[in-house]
Amino acid sequence: MVFSGLIGLKDDLEDRLRPIRAQLFPRQLLLELQDDSLKGQVLRGSGPEAVSIDLPLPPLTCLDGQPLEKEPLGDLIGDLLVRDGLLDAVVLASLPEGAAQWRVLDWPFEAIPDDPIAALRTIDPPLNLAVPLAEATIDLRPLAGSTPRLLMAVAPRKLVDDWIDVFNLAGVQLERLAPAQSCRLAAVTSLLEAAPEDELTVLLHPLPAGGQLLLLRGTEPVFDWSLPEDDGSLIQEVNRCVTFYRRRDPSIRRLRLLLSAPLPSQDRLQDALGVRAEILTPEPFGSLVLQGLAMAESIR
Repeated sequence: MVFSGLIGLKDDLEDRLRPIRAQLFPRQLLLELQDDSLKGQVLRGSGPEAVSIDLPLPPLTCLDGQPLEKEPLGDLIGDLLVRDGLLDAVVLASLPEGAAQWRVLDWPFEAIPDDPIAALRTIDPPLNLAVPLAEATIDLRPLAGSTPRLLMAVAPRKLVDDWIDVFNLAGVQLERLAPAQSCRLAAVTSLLEAAPEDELTVLLHPLPAGGQLLLLRGTEPVFDWSLPEDDGSLIQEVNRCVTFYRRRDPSIRRLRLLLSAPLPSQDRLQDALGVRAEILTPEPFGSLVLQGLAMAESIR
């Protein structure tokens, strides 16, 4: 009976200390959401722990970034955090690849207003987006330059609200939802800051079916395109996009090819573009997206 009482006192003390410990030594969970998988690792202090969450999702759990099975997905995330003792962790998550679109905006006036999102909705410029600005969640980041310019990421408000519902169902504290594209860009920015003015960077992110192409001048995205699954078609499409942009901007004299992961057709792609590929290694992070999430947190 004495031992049983001591165990009960110990458990009660642990319960009382848990919220205090969480405040004094906060843990953050970086979570990369994809249509077909989840990947996550804990960020403690200035560095990440090993990837602790890496598992596939059943088909049609998510589609084009939209969570279709909110309750099972919330239960799964909650169970994973209970398993790893992370229910007191703050979650920083990236939206799936297809959830958001982005554009570079040349602001039409001399100065950017205090509330640029409200002003943008009022102006409502034709941006060829999948969702009207009035029905979108908008993130704006200033770009360097002599004129006011912004990098805009847009996601349907319903999609963002549905992901918030998922994390509420999981019973966890969600601090941020960020577009995967923005996280990946943050992870490679330091590589591009010293890029020559005549260089075009070709960043290719392989996906289970195809890939995502991003062309950059310095640290600024200038062209974004989805790539087909077939290797031959993927190479042709990359070459076509690069050729198109070089015609649009004749000042380009050199290319830099970055791959976020090895590509089966890498040798053929290198031959087509006439440049050697650099494979980006985000270690100790599990992916460029997780690295970008952590970098965004470090500069808050």
